[in-house]
Amino acid sequence: MAKKQKPVPPPQALSILSRALLAALLIPIAALAQTAPDAAKTAASDAEKAAAKAADQPIEAIVVTARKRSEELQTVPVAVSAFTADYLKRANIEGAADLQFSIPSTILVGGDTFTIRGIGNGSLGGDAGVGVFLNGASFGPVGQDQFYDIERVEVLRGPQGTLFGRNTTGGAVTVFTKRPNAKMGGELSLEVGNFDERRIGGVINLPLGASVQQRFAGYKYDRSGFTKNIYNGNRIDGRDQGSFRSSTRILIGDNSELNIVGGVYNENSSRTRETKRLCKAHPVLGCDPNELAFDSPTYARTVFNSIQGFSGVPGGTNLYAGVVNPTNPREVSADTDPQFKLDQRYATVDFTHDADNHSFTYVGGYSWTGTEQTTDWDNAALPYRFSAPRTYSRDLNTVVTTTEVLPSDNFFSAGRTTSHELRVTSRYTGVFNYTLGAFKLETASNGGFLAFHPLIEGLQRALGRAPETYYVNTRFRGNLETTAFFGEANFKPSNQLRIAVGLRQTREERTSLSRSIVLAATAPELTGASSASKGTWRVAVDYAMSPSNFLYGSVATGYKGGGFNSGNVLNPTFKPEEVTAYEFGSKNTFDQGRFQANFTIFYNAYKDIQLGQRINGSVLTSNGDAKTKGAEAEFVWAPSKPLLLDANLSILNTRLGDFLTVDAANPAQSLTATTPAVPVNLNGKELPYSPTKKYKLGAQWTTPLMNTGWQLISRIDHLWQDTYFAREFNTPTDRIAAWGVTNLQFRMINPGKTIQVKAYVKNLADKNNITRIVIEDALLGSYRNARYLDPRTIGVSVEYKF
Repeated sequence: MAKKQKPVPPPQALSILSRALLAALLIPIAALAQTAPDAAKTAASDAEKAAAKAADQPIEAIVVTARKRSEELQTVPVAVSAFTADYLKRANIEGAADLQFSIPSTILVGGDTFTIRGIGNGSLGGDAGVGVFLNGASFGPVGQDQFYDIERVEVLRGPQGTLFGRNTTGGAVTVFTKRPNAKMGGELSLEVGNFDERRIGGVINLPLGASVQQRFAGYKYDRSGFTKNIYNGNRIDGRDQGSFRSSTRILIGDNSELNIVGGVYNENSSRTRETKRLCKAHPVLGCDPNELAFDSPTYARTVFNSIQGFSGVPGGTNLYAGVVNPTNPREVSADTDPQFKLDQRYATVDFTHDADNHSFTYVGGYSWTGTEQTTDWDNAALPYRFSAPRTYSRDLNTVVTTTEVLPSDNFFSAGRTTSHELRVTSRYTGVFNYTLGAFKLETASNGGFLAFHPLIEGLQRALGRAPETYYVNTRFRGNLETTAFFGEANFKPSNQLRIAVGLRQTREERTSLSRSIVLAATAPELTGASSASKGTWRVAVDYAMSPSNFLYGSVATGYKGGGFNSGNVLNPTFKPEEVTAYEFGSKNTFDQGRFQANFTIFYNAYKDIQLGQRINGSVLTSNGDAKTKGAEAEFVWAPSKPLLLDANLSILNTRLGDFLTVDAANPAQSLTATTPAVPVNLNGKELPYSPTKKYKLGAQWTTPLMNTGWQLISRIDHLWQDTYFAREFNTPTDRIAAWGVTNLQFRMINPGKTIQVKAYVKNLADKNNITRIVIEDALLGSYRNARYLDPRTIGVSVEYKF
């Protein structure tokens, strides 16, 4: 039986978080009652604002574009977490996996998909619920890429259905790359660490005249694997990846600017989709739905047991006999090492022209992403040998002749996205301003899931069937075209009160073609076409209690399109997802800018929420209702010049309403039978990847190094998150125990800030925390695949700026 992880109890302060949040939300109201300032006293003059900008502020002021216009973070009435280049560096955030720790109510699932407030990529074959954007264009960098030469990252929590539009029912993540500037310079960096880690990076900025500036940036990263395959002695889950970006800035006159960014990402590594097979053998279901261990599934309950007599293997043979599954989470025994290939090519273009009272913006984007991923289908090294060598397809690209049984699966996909957005934003000094825009997006994608096994190929050959049936063969192709018109009006009746009203009208047209052949002579091609039009809206009000404290509230709706269940004849489609969201918050700055405290409470009602699973070689996304609610807090405090503290905390409650679906792990809801399938109502269950409580604490101390002029910056970050479930069924085997992680970092910076030496430790306690569990297909016995947090990593880097 798998060793249960003991939950780490949160500090006592967390147990009273809800009361603290309520009290903190009332702070500005109390301040108003004491001071009762009139409009003249609360409105800062232009001179005062300019002086504040010029002052040496204890906490960095961050400018964001969360509402499609430039605003200071502390004045934006939206729940948004923003991270500048300096924050990313000081917190050692190298990619999306690190970023998740600094955002309330947020988890990164599968290494590349964000779930915010319980909403993520719930469907299979549909849109994600959290939109990802690059420089404003409607696609993002692949989740496996590292953050390099980044200006800032903005994460909007909660539905963003008006300005950002489709597929943002959970939130939006926007990454902004650094723009070229007029100064000649650059930087070089070198990093080494355990697991043979090597990283080299560089940036060069080139002014090419008075109006043209150019910037190049990139990195190359390699390391050996975190996991050892004891079958062949290889280390797997390693990295061999790199990325390169070109940025061009063209100044056209005094009021216009054009930015062109192009980049590539390439990976060819042994990255694993999941790390470890977990199963408690069960005589009927293959694996027990209520308990995890390190067994193999009961072979009699796999598809291979029923076909081996027709495949040249003696009946009654147990191919899993003698299979070894190490109990060490960093060890596996598999006869096929994983291969992971991923490529992305992208470009973004933004053009801005400022007129007297308006700003005109065009943002365009293009992205092509392709991947091919191969792994061991049964996650095991099979001792069984054929009596004579056989020739069969080991994977999509390899034919072998051997006595070994070498199953594998291949996932491959390719997708192209183009997007265009045109906006006009007013810049009046009076009580009214607005944003108007038009949007168009087109995507085309294709891919498939193929599973190879010599017994399946042997049976299909014996029956005289076509080569395309020699393996589990599921393929899909889809196209999407969407257009939208949107606008937001902003009213400012007084210096204290602001009102925003937004509308968006979206139209989508989809087509789909899919096919799933599983131990059959053929299968029909399933085609689908749909069109839909949906309006969404948002109303928001914020009220300034003082120049540095205000309350805000909003009501908004969001929409995510429906889709098609690839290869599923009985349930070919699923419905769109809709949400009505309520949010109330407060943003506060105290002690002359030394302390920031932001709070949010929210309630979201989802209609036809999309949740999917794999069943017998096909996929099934179902619809039901759900509600999410919670509270969040973010703090930054600089009590003295050397010390900087930050924290975020969240409480999250998610509950499904009426939601009927079949559990692939236990279709008949019985421990003695697998048929007939019995739909279960998941009313009252929690949404996947939604920890009830989460907190992150960070502390940073800056001290001079004797009389050298150098500075030593020491930092510690600690994250803890509560128990959550990997699937909406909330069974014992879906449960992921609470876990925490602590990271350390030390940086030395010279007086001119041109040299930086950094040493770091991630996962200080070397915890084997499970972060994700997925269930494999019933064809293999419904075992679980678990993913673990990276082990303890230690590294040193040197950076030189010139």
